Amino acid sequence: MLDISIVIPTKDEEISIAGFIDWCNAGLSKVGLEGEIVLMDSSSDRTPEIAKSLGARVINVEEPGLGRAYSAAQGQVVGKVIFLGDADCTYDFRELGGFLSKLELGFDFVIGNRFLGSIEKGAMPPHHQYFGSPATSYIFKHALGLPIGDIHCGMRAMTRELFESLPFLESGWEYATEMIVSARNLDAKMTEVPIKFFKEPIGRVSHHRRSSWLSPFKAGWGTLRVIATYLIDRLFVVPGSIILATSTIANILIFSFPKTFLSYIHAGILSQSILVFMTSIGAFGFTTGQLARFAYRRKLSSLKAISGSNLSKRMFSMLVVSTLLEFGLSLLVVLQWIHGFGHRVDHFEYNHSLISGWLALTSLYFCVLGISVVSLIGHHAQKFRN
Repeated sequence: MLDISIVIPTKDEEISIAGFIDWCNAGLSKVGLEGEIVLMDSSSDRTPEIAKSLGARVINVEEPGLGRAYSAAQGQVVGKVIFLGDADCTYDFRELGGFLSKLELGFDFVIGNRFLGSIEKGAMPPHHQYFGSPATSYIFKHALGLPIGDIHCGMRAMTRELFESLPFLESGWEYATEMIVSARNLDAKMTEVPIKFFKEPIGRVSHHRRSSWLSPFKAGWGTLRVIATYLIDRLFVVPGSIILATSTIANILIFSFPKTFLSYIHAGILSQSILVFMTSIGAFGFTTGQLARFAYRRKLSSLKAISGSNLSKRMFSMLVVSTLLEFGLSLLVVLQWIHGFGHRVDHFEYNHSLISGWLALTSLYFCVLGISVVSLIGHHAQKFRN
């Protein structure tokens, strides 16, 4: 078995591929380890021919997408340590030592951090460097509590065992975020190292620019979607617990001290009905989050634990969006309820519209939640039958 496998998805990289392979060989020589360079290729130019002539192993990948390329590499690579990255000479594969030293300390997954290292002028668009990447990385880091400050960095290293365990269900740029969350759900020990980030070689056009000017924004939205969807346990359990506890206590107080409590908050049958709905919302949110935690504890990573098809995955994304709207509008209803429903005549139409919209969204939420939970249970049942 070789020490290192450098696994790289490639598509039409004939401008940079020779220089990249030279960098990889220099990096392997510097650390004094044996390794292989494996390209998961879907090119229509001379990239595979050039790579083979320089000693790289090329595996053809028919379906496009970074996530699909890495998924196709599972079972194909033999290194004890797997390095991932891009073939455009933006990541410095001449410097592998920092990653290896962290792995030797017992970490399973090491991610580069360009912001802690250096970014060559012009290597990253300003809206990426100063807004998009830092903002999404900040949200991600604090949502998970993991020491990862650059979630979009493509240069990564991990143990072969972890690489073979990752699901790679996201086919596009979202794979980078999915990989981190999946590793977290598998209890992998993670850390980061500062790295250098360079401009592309002259004449090369990035894949974002090859697609359209909207591509970076789609990638950003996809990252936020993955963060919310794959962190369903944290997203649901805490708000669900708060709503459940608050509405239950309020109902107990109304039942135990009806005259005092109802008089104080101007409450009535309508308010009690709203509290009953709130209790149901909190209970469903809490239960769904616990279901996700159960799935993660069984090592059924990421959406592999939640959905077995694209339809159910889209349904689960709808569940996340509807839950965020539900929690937000429920908070608005509670605030208005504390102010006093119907207490002022000039607020009657506003209150009526607010309650009607809230009940309609609540109905939609329960429908989406029910379908998603059925999908989850059905997928688990299928896995156990198999």
